[in-house]
Amino acid sequence: MPTATTLRSKYEAQRPRRTPPHVGLGALRAACGLTIDQVIARIREEFPELNPTRGAISAIENGHRGASVQMLTALCAAYGLPSGAITTNYTPREWEAAS
Repeated sequence: MPTATTLRSKYEAQRPRRTPPHVGLGALRAACGLTIDQVIARIREEFPELNPTRGAISAIENGHRGASVQMLTALCAAYGLPSGAITTNYTPREWEAAS
């Protein structure tokens, strides 16, 4: 049976952690073949208390607006993902200024 010392040394040799890849919500929606209206319909079907607009979904996708935990849960359901699969614990990308 391995001891705490052998387990610790085993994991010390692992590669350093890296930020996992991320996919923007707009790209995810496109990959799923959905329109914003279809996403809204799916959200309203499963979460009738939410009433997202096209502008709100677009703003969330483009990073102009944050999303509540409830909205993130609804988006997960709309895309068929497990609850909690969409997270916001990342460092935003740096965009190059348009020239």
